[in-house]
Amino acid sequence: MMAPKILIIPKVKSWEQVLTADGIMREGDSLDNRNWVDAVGVHVRFLICHEGSGIILQYFVEEPQVRATHTRFNDPVYEDSCVEFFIAFHGEREHYYNFEFNCIGTVLGGYGKSRQERDRFPEEVLRQITTIPSLGKKPFGLREGPVIWKLSIRLPAGVFIHSRIDDLTGRQASANFYKCGDWLDKPHYLSWAAVKTPKPDFHQPRYFGKLVFR
Repeated sequence: MMAPKILIIPKVKSWEQVLTADGIMREGDSLDNRNWVDAVGVHVRFLICHEGSGIILQYFVEEPQVRATHTRFNDPVYEDSCVEFFIAFHGEREHYYNFEFNCIGTVLGGYGKSRQERDRFPEEVLRQITTIPSLGKKPFGLREGPVIWKLSIRLPAGVFIHSRIDDLTGRQASANFYKCGDWLDKPHYLSWAAVKTPKPDFHQPRYFGKLVFR
């Protein structure tokens, strides 16, 4: 089995610093693994950093077609053009968080140890998450492209309700980053760390890479 991928997560002064700088690291990392199907014309780059009290993510996406129909918390956003972040903090015995966002910033969140065993977060928890989508927050159905879009996300430490996190500095975790679109004309399943299952399934913590928060 290949050694897990590793990301060193830099610390920044504030969420506002990231937004005004258009990303802390211009190069970022790419979702290079095109699992299970071809993903012609789909390109995704992401940036991650933290400010001690929260995780900051930015996704930069180009794809032939976008879909944005879901607007309520915990809607099945993976049916739309969707980016996802799954994370398990060190010592949590294979339980992990999944945060999934469509291209207009609607969020689904859960916690558990498998796809079948998950608890969805209540709305009051998910309301703590900030999303800034370049496409706006109004649904628009299918839109033909190519389309380029960006999603900026802040996950405050308070959303990790099953963990005791006051400061992310010095912590370690395992994680993966994804892009999908189950109801697009040509579904795709991109990831940062490869997922080597016979069928599409992002709920695979055994394939997560490693994160180190500086």
